[in-house]
Amino acid sequence: MKELPLTLDIIDRQILRELQRDGSLSISALADKLDMTAPPCWRRVQRLRDEGILDRRIWLVDPEKLGRGTIIYVTVKLANHDRAATTAFRAAIQKLDEVLECYILLGGIDALIKIRVPNVKDYERIFYDRLSQLPAVREFESSVVLSEVKQTTEIPV
Repeated sequence: MKELPLTLDIIDRQILRELQRDGSLSISALADKLDMTAPPCWRRVQRLRDEGILDRRIWLVDPEKLGRGTIIYVTVKLANHDRAATTAFRAAIQKLDEVLECYILLGGIDALIKIRVPNVKDYERIFYDRLSQLPAVREFESSVVLSEVKQTTEIPV
């Protein structure tokens, strides 16, 4: 993991906070929010992009409005941990559109998967048709999210 450069000052941090909240801000709107002019604001944003701190612009989609309101977390234990098995598992996960996130873990659980589906019945179909077919898996445990207490994409800066 790349550490933040020591060159991040208070203005850079303000830029990062504002753009994480609203990536559609124009440079002039961002500059206005930071009480500065557009050219130096643009240079700072460009430098943050060049350094890879600002990665890309995206729009967040409301999953409820697209009928994907049910969140399922799945823990996975693999049958074995050799390179071929874990590589096959990773490759198969990449092909599953319903999987939003997947993390390989240390400890008793080998992987944690986050899935968004319309409902539990749909998850059941995905489980039997796709998840249960994943290579090298010994065991799954699924948990349905009852309520979302906090969800953010903003990294504290």
